[in-house]
Amino acid sequence: MEGAIALALPLKIGQSLKVEVNNSRLLSWKAYTPDGYWFNAEFDITTLDIKTTDNTEIASRLKDILLKTIIISEVNFMGNSGCSIETICDFNPEYGFGTSSTLISNIAHWANIDPYSLLSITFGGSGYDIACARNNMPVLFQRVDNEITDVDTEFDPPFKENLFFVFLGKKQSSYQEIKNFKDNGKFNSIDIDTVSKITLDLTLTNDIIEFENLVEEHERIMSNILNRPTIKSLLFSDYKGAVKSLGAWGGDFVMFTTRLPEKSFRGLMKSKGFDVVFRYDEIVL
Repeated sequence: MEGAIALALPLKIGQSLKVEVNNSRLLSWKAYTPDGYWFNAEFDITTLDIKTTDNTEIASRLKDILLKTIIISEVNFMGNSGCSIETICDFNPEYGFGTSSTLISNIAHWANIDPYSLLSITFGGSGYDIACARNNMPVLFQRVDNEITDVDTEFDPPFKENLFFVFLGKKQSSYQEIKNFKDNGKFNSIDIDTVSKITLDLTLTNDIIEFENLVEEHERIMSNILNRPTIKSLLFSDYKGAVKSLGAWGGDFVMFTTRLPEKSFRGLMKSKGFDVVFRYDEIVL
């Protein structure tokens, strides 16, 4: 959000949006996850007033997104007759794998508008996850003020079998974490330049020890900026390897480097109460 270059990795899993036009005079929305049905709402097609729903909070948020989409598009992209929407999310929404960003990307694509513009007036944030939603390979992402660049890059480390992602089981609020960063983050231009250099070095190294050193340096910098302990010092102080916070810092998923066989690593995580573990090649596109 402050100009540092980020390495963004699109995932194999995502979210789809299907639109079918009808004559119901309603916008009917149904959402599904891997566990099946998740959410339902019906809106007046003209006013977007909520007619029925099983989750008022989600329906209200969705209404707000659609109204702001209309403002940006300057046309009623939904039409006046009615339509049926179906979204299918390939992952548990609690994982923080981009439920909101993939939705914003899909709605913007439907309305033929800039997804970054829609993100800025809905959820906020840097937009790196929007870049992931529309890319098929790793991206070097940078946002300087309101200017965004996302450039395809190579990232296929020879030690990727040593990289795992572990869910900590506590979904972070991106909105709240952004607010905390803006209110309390303390950094300077040297920090921004250092983080950018770390990102570029991460894409170039073929050595896992150098990779671990870069990851741990990044964690130290963010710990100082946010005035929070690193996730390794909090939960994994005796772990022999690097531990990197991802997404909203301190929650959702963390990345581990390990020399252990996969079965042993999964067993170690399970013994600490963490059952959701993905290999790098399981989820990174």
